Amino acid sequence: MNQCSMLGAVALMAIVGTAAPALAHPHVFAEAKVEIVGTPDSRLAAVRNVWRMDELFSSSVLVDFDKNANGTLDQDELLEIGTTVKESIAEWDFYTFVETAGRSVKLTPPDVIHTLYEDGQLLMFFEMRAAEPVGLAAGKLTVANFDDTFFVAFDVASEADFQLIDMPKQCTKQYVVPDADAAAQQWMESVASLGPDESIPEDGINYSQVLATRIEVSCGPAS
Repeated sequence: MNQCSMLGAVALMAIVGTAAPALAHPHVFAEAKVEIVGTPDSRLAAVRNVWRMDELFSSSVLVDFDKNANGTLDQDELLEIGTTVKESIAEWDFYTFVETAGRSVKLTPPDVIHTLYEDGQLLMFFEMRAAEPVGLAAGKLTVANFDDTFFVAFDVASEADFQLIDMPKQCTKQYVVPDADAAAQQWMESVASLGPDESIPEDGINYSQVLATRIEVSCGPAS
């Protein structure tokens, strides 16, 4: 499935007119807010996302899903959008990534992707629970939204857009906005480290990941 089928019947082809592997820059933009949720026993419980989609993309959704042509999205139409999106972006891990101690943390797919249509923009919000035990005191936790293909760009405007919920009181967060030049250097070093039998993937080597704004959560032992 090419990237233009990412949101299924939302008619991205009508917006960009081509398949996403050939694209070099974002065509869909989302303002992102993220909640990192803990448990009473100091483990990761879940990651919650709220995405406000850009007006151009939102208008295309309205055109495709406003079946009764009343100029807005009713509840049944919003439910259909959420179902379509859930099925379509699963291939990209719902653009939600968590790491600890240098490894990826498995998250369960969301039960449902909720949607709203507000002030001409589509909002999506959903929760992904930790699929494995992750002790918050064991090491730094990194959380980010990004798209490896650069088709969707996620904008996390400030540190306040990352919230810690029900976390141990000793937990702190660091808001990281990578420098583009440093990210490019890191990407080139990744390429240089490839073995003789390895090739550069078509979508690059996690370049979008090193460019992604992220939050780093550190929780030392309770005092």
